[in-house]
Amino acid sequence: MKLARFTGTLCALGLAVAAGQAGAAGWPDRPVRIVVSSGAGGTADIVARLLAQKLEAALGQPFVVENKPGAGGHVGAAQVARSPADGYVWLMSGSPTHSVGPHLYKNLPYDPMRDVPPAAMVAIAPNLLVVNRELPVRSVAELVALAREKPGELTYSSAGNGTSGHLAGALLQSMAGIRLKHVPYKTGPDAVTSVIAGDVSMTFFTVPAVMKQVQAGRLRALAVTSSARTPLAPDLPTVAEAGYPGFDVLGWYALFAPKDTPAQIVDRLSAQVERILAQADVRERLQQLGAEPHYLDAKDLTAYIAVESPKWKTLIEASGARVD
Repeated sequence: MKLARFTGTLCALGLAVAAGQAGAAGWPDRPVRIVVSSGAGGTADIVARLLAQKLEAALGQPFVVENKPGAGGHVGAAQVARSPADGYVWLMSGSPTHSVGPHLYKNLPYDPMRDVPPAAMVAIAPNLLVVNRELPVRSVAELVALAREKPGELTYSSAGNGTSGHLAGALLQSMAGIRLKHVPYKTGPDAVTSVIAGDVSMTFFTVPAVMKQVQAGRLRALAVTSSARTPLAPDLPTVAEAGYPGFDVLGWYALFAPKDTPAQIVDRLSAQVERILAQADVRERLQQLGAEPHYLDAKDLTAYIAVESPKWKTLIEASGARVD
């Protein structure tokens, strides 16, 4: 009797594996959705739409981008976590949901790494530190000096809690021993507009999203947040050069899938992403966004997050930052 039950279980498992393989072999046979955890017009959104166009051409089915911003990206991520694990819903996100969110948000209704695990990294991007043109500072040193004179009065915007812009501000406060007020917005364009309007003192944002405003004199750029200068603004020093060695904050963009999505489907999508990132026009478009193509498969992306996440956990715990 026990042997019969054991044999039946093995048969059921075999059928399930076979069914999964069959489903993967026919994937995709209908439109696929990419849920972006941030608003329209931001870098993640543009990267997702670029990928969607190329994936549609390669795989013969529409790839539809849907923006679901809110709660530092967790509105969209939670939606994907609840979606069927059949390869027809993916998440475009990054550090806000997977490196930072678990430490910043204490009451998440899901576990990002467990319920929406990594599929493939797509790109990385530094931010520029820009200030309102009326703010009387022209360097990081002058900004820090002003912040020390007016503790808690200077404000910085971001596209939401846990974004690279939020983290850059938190790291500068920690390293410089200053106090700034964080003002999160629902979308990136809103965060930038708030600085131009003078509602907020400064922001840390991707190069292309603010460079035209800098060139037009609506914003003043002080530094870049990566460890090395960016080719898109080679004359700007890094924050590290300005006296804070080790300062290095990158935005990164990756695809994630609902838990239990067949590995064959994840591998197939990941392989397509790697091929797409090698295309000259894609690399050029990413560079225009201030991003660099940076492919990692699911295993390597998981390892990357395992190193990055504790770094932000330490910073968040030290700063006392928390969102309920």
